[in-house]
Amino acid sequence: MQGDELYLSGDAGLTFRVAGAAIVSAYPRARVHLGAETAPDRVGEGLAIAVSVSSAHLRTILGHVPLGDTLEAGSAKPGGLEVSVRDAVLVRRIAEELREAPYTEGALRLFLQGKVIELLVAGLWASGRQAAASVAEVARDRLLADPLNPPTVADLALALGLSPRTLSGRFKAFFGMTVPEWLTEWRLVRAKELVVDGATPLAEIAASLGYAHLSNFSSAFSKRFGVPPGRLRSSTRRLEQTAIPPTASATPSWPPPARPASLHPKSGCRISS
Repeated sequence: MQGDELYLSGDAGLTFRVAGAAIVSAYPRARVHLGAETAPDRVGEGLAIAVSVSSAHLRTILGHVPLGDTLEAGSAKPGGLEVSVRDAVLVRRIAEELREAPYTEGALRLFLQGKVIELLVAGLWASGRQAAASVAEVARDRLLADPLNPPTVADLALALGLSPRTLSGRFKAFFGMTVPEWLTEWRLVRAKELVVDGATPLAEIAASLGYAHLSNFSSAFSKRFGVPPGRLRSSTRRLEQTAIPPTASATPSWPPPARPASLHPKSGCRISS
């Protein structure tokens, strides 16, 4: 495998630059530039693969799908659109495949188009994931700001400038559950901590977490943890009362340590006992 920079072109609207092996190993990052004209970045420190795709060629690759429309609109802006890829394993693999590709002409063009799609999918997925994380974490913080009277999904969406459906989708993508499901789970996990701690009356725990009635709280707690809160607290107290605190005599060492040798007072010989 060559250690110098590699340049590949499918046609006038699609170009790849791949850094040498040392750069790819140390800085496994790729960037895809989408714009009116192809002008790939220079690879080097911090960038292993630089791809440039013209707007016209982008349409050829993606066809008339909604994602293609979105990317084409971004590429038409001044300076075009850039998609960054930080998946180290993917970038290293694609760099190696580009260096070892045996294709020419039409086969090479199809091969390079496939690599563009791989990089775009990885970059756009990571970008969407990051956006979902940001929105989900802001929504979570607003929910926890007042767990007694948390905002509704509609209120959260309005505050974040999103539709309720978009907010719900991003929240679930990040936390793995809907907003109401997450809030219920958080309340019950927090309740368990307070129940086991033992310092707060059960009715006060229920009220502090938004349960109007102790019976509703107890029912939800039992369903989640398989035991009523009162019974869990009682069993925790019994365990604490029966626990034996460790003492020096509770864990005798065996065998006992040997006594140090000493000298016989008359003969001067070394003796031990």
